[in-house]
Amino acid sequence: MKREKHTAYLIAVHERREAVRVYAVVANWAEAALAQVGALATEDMQVEIVGALSRDMVRRLGLKPGETRMI
Repeated sequence: MKREKHTAYLIAVHERREAVRVYAVVANWAEAALAQVGALATEDMQVEIVGALSRDMVRRLGLKPGETRMI
């Protein structure tokens, strides 16, 4: 059986008059990563994908599938 491919997406959260926060989210799809962070956001926050981490960086940070971490 083949292992599912995971990617660490970088998700920016913009909130009025606040510094932009960036989260690393390990997920199978970009939509799943956005939904995971979007569930934590309020109506006045905007979330967007701004990049991804390399596999090496994911290993160094010790990120696991399904994990969300502010970086």
